[in-house]
Amino acid sequence: MHRAVLVSPTSLVAMSMLVLIAGASRAGGQATDSVFQRAQQLVAAGNDSAGRAVVDSALAARTEGTQEYAEALFWRARLSRTAAAAERDYRRISVEYPLSPRAAESLLLLAQLEMTRRDRAGARAHLARLQREHPASPLSARASLTLARLAFDDNDVPAGCAAVNAAREGLAAADVELRNQLDYFRPRCANVPVRDPNVPSPVVADTTRPAADTKTATPVARREFSVQVAAYETRAAADALAKRLSARGYTARVVGDRSPFRVRIGRYATRDRAAEAVRELSRTNVRGLVVEAEPR
Repeated sequence: MHRAVLVSPTSLVAMSMLVLIAGASRAGGQATDSVFQRAQQLVAAGNDSAGRAVVDSALAARTEGTQEYAEALFWRARLSRTAAAAERDYRRISVEYPLSPRAAESLLLLAQLEMTRRDRAGARAHLARLQREHPASPLSARASLTLARLAFDDNDVPAGCAAVNAAREGLAAADVELRNQLDYFRPRCANVPVRDPNVPSPVVADTTRPAADTKTATPVARREFSVQVAAYETRAAADALAKRLSARGYTARVVGDRSPFRVRIGRYATRDRAAEAVRELSRTNVRGLVVEAEPR
């Protein structure tokens, strides 16, 4: 005799998060230092204390404020004895090291921790931040799909459809299964207008006013493109990142007078040149996406 097992929507989303996180490092293309591989092996073999001691030693040997330090923080969190300790390190990475290759994964793991506490709002906040601040991350599309599921379960259809659109934009050609999962939500979004926040609203001509004299008409501003690397809820966080980027020689600026405050680099005459800048930045672990620059 078989007993039926009922699985709640929240449990389904949590399980999908576990699958996503299980492959997070592989999806992010992150190589693990041999030191941390050794620590993992020790913990897996049941020698937890020795494994954590290896990570603590690696952390103590690295300089705070560097990407290497953020990597050590990440592994201390992954091998932590308690969820509370892991959460502290993940939050620190996501706030203090937004350019770390582990920042997006840390937000994903924070969302999972919220799901285990059944805090759907908290999980959605972390996933939305991942989607907003790390749109170029290999984890972004799948995180957006999970965000869409949570939003639809909460009957927040506009947010769900916005997450679906964001996920579709981040798909690679090989993401056939993910594309099929997103297509499942298309009927629900058929009549829901969703606007990309990076695209300015269209300007509707005012037909009540006379046409401007062509001799005195203001010239149309030339389109320019920038690389957007992050977006924050607070101006202080955006300013801090822009300052760090400027110290590294990038022409960084903060755009917006209210949340989200976007951090952008450069102004380029063509989209292709901006895309080339994205590739150049990725070589120094600065990830971004091409957006149309705000007017000067």
